[in-house]
Amino acid sequence: MKIRIYNNTLNPDLWIDSNTLKPEVRESLLKIAQDFYAETELSAPIEDIYMLGSSANYNWSPTSDIDLHVVVDFKKINSDVELAKQLVDALKANWNKNHNVTIKGRRVEVYIQDINEKNRSTGVYSVLNNKWVLMPQKIRVVLDNKLIQQKYTTMVLQIKAAIKEQNLDKLKLVLKSLYNMREAGLSKAGEYSAENIVFKALRSRGFIDALKNTVDKLYSIVTGK
Repeated sequence: MKIRIYNNTLNPDLWIDSNTLKPEVRESLLKIAQDFYAETELSAPIEDIYMLGSSANYNWSPTSDIDLHVVVDFKKINSDVELAKQLVDALKANWNKNHNVTIKGRRVEVYIQDINEKNRSTGVYSVLNNKWVLMPQKIRVVLDNKLIQQKYTTMVLQIKAAIKEQNLDKLKLVLKSLYNMREAGLSKAGEYSAENIVFKALRSRGFIDALKNTVDKLYSIVTGK
């Protein structure tokens, strides 16, 4: 299995250099974030708009999504921060599902982030203020290729079996296990954990989309929608 893990430059489709986001990319990101947030009809003011993840770092690949975070104070949405999080998570999930927005051929995934939430990403760029909040640093990446290959092969077999079986509950379980695997890896070892690398490889090769599409198809059959 071969997958691009690390690069010497930021994505040249998005960046002029390590300090400068392309103006047309920034304008597009601002419009997407503002249009998305306007549709939520939330009244809490936007504190910042972040671009983060691999598209704001050296670990981008040709299929990397662009993670776009609208930063607000959850307490200005609801005094119960957990309830506010549940609301914004539902709003962003619905928007991402119903909008296929791309920039330079890369899908933009929107998210609403609490102003007090700590980002695990080692590269965070303020699209609103046009400057780095956290500038990514070049590092020497050492990967356990054998472990990555083993985990990747195991997950591919599980995904293929679930899709072949066409069992909605099993498909949902496999999809959930994928995200749990990634979360565990990020929490344990960060962006270069074996689990996160495997998740990225599965996504870049279309396995995660295949799972989601099969779930949607079966759900439509069950509900008649």
